[in-house]
Amino acid sequence: MQRALLATIALAVSAPLYAASALTYSLPGGPQAVSWPSSSFPVHYQIERRVTTVIPDGDAVVDRAFGEWASIPQVSLSFVDDGVVDHATAGRDGHNTISIADDLFANQNYVAVTTNWWDDSGRMLEADIQIDPSVQSSGFNPQQVVAHEAGHFLGLDHSAVISSVMFPYVTKGTNIPLDSDERVAIASIYPRADPTLSSATLSGRVLDDGGAIFGAHVVAADMKGTPVASTLTNENGEFLLRGVPAGTYRLYAEPLDGPVEAANLAGVYRTAANKDFPTQFLPPMQVENGKVYGSLVINANGVARLNPMWIGSCGLNGIDASLSSKPLVVHGGQSITIAVAGEGFIGGLTKFEVMNPAFKRVTDFKYAGNYVAATFAIDPAVGSGSATILVSNSPSEQATLTGALRIEDAVRRRAK
Repeated sequence: MQRALLATIALAVSAPLYAASALTYSLPGGPQAVSWPSSSFPVHYQIERRVTTVIPDGDAVVDRAFGEWASIPQVSLSFVDDGVVDHATAGRDGHNTISIADDLFANQNYVAVTTNWWDDSGRMLEADIQIDPSVQSSGFNPQQVVAHEAGHFLGLDHSAVISSVMFPYVTKGTNIPLDSDERVAIASIYPRADPTLSSATLSGRVLDDGGAIFGAHVVAADMKGTPVASTLTNENGEFLLRGVPAGTYRLYAEPLDGPVEAANLAGVYRTAANKDFPTQFLPPMQVENGKVYGSLVINANGVARLNPMWIGSCGLNGIDASLSSKPLVVHGGQSITIAVAGEGFIGGLTKFEVMNPAFKRVTDFKYAGNYVAATFAIDPAVGSGSATILVSNSPSEQATLTGALRIEDAVRRRAK
């Protein structure tokens, strides 16, 4: 039997288990992540001619977007562009097609969609990407949109890491690079070499007093607060992170309580109940390549009352914040007043820290409405990447905004 499903990216004005959120569906043998078999490569695709009229140099944009995934050193992927064709449409016809959507998503707040077909064994058979004709005129970056859809094309679901290209909401602006989270994820599905030899594997369960938690977001963050790898727990509360580079990590579990929720996911994870629990950390752990760290248990007891959902910046006076669910871009050597907002914030009590020692808080916290703000001085040598915000009302009541910051180093900033 052949199956198909849509995976969409929303626009914002602002079984085997794999790292990150693999597209996972209920198949005859149970929940299964779907992916292309090795015999499918190089995967061919064709581009509808109207893509090149709606998007300047549209064929080159598509090729670059797919090339982002193929260029990851740890990944074994290859593609062939079969050229620009007339009258190509989405549908099960033996061709992987990138086409224009003809207002299919009018008034639905979608800017693109990917449809995947697979067999009962989870082997991908075909995938089509449709792009809304407003993508260019509305100011969205077409390459980022196609790169996101290429992730679905390859078998990735949405990511709860805000800085990830697979975050469900695309925003206007320049193209952003693939984040560590999705690079590790795609390498665990299509590895160039045996990942059990060149990286570490982390496995365990997330539990509370009621038993297993389904759909908990488990993150391995390095000591700079970078969400290096993440995944979701299955119905038994089990998680498996493969392809984690050697290093020291803080492993934590957080609920899918926004800005990404189960409703933003596909397949089996879309049915996960929203289980609120405070973000829970394991002690820092050193991992080595070629080793498996199993039987890790994260006890997520309690009820979450704190839920950060928005990040932004404001003036040095700590007021007039501009907030959204997209990552805040910061630069090495910069001083910036960061504001965080959400549910359960308490004036005079709620605090936050950037899980990166290169960020030094230089002011007291200031409170306004439902957000808290403070000014941070960023070390010029911070290096590029992403970082997580940890918010707390007390040592026992804390929550994360994973990948809330996208860091550009000082050299890159001066080059603009």
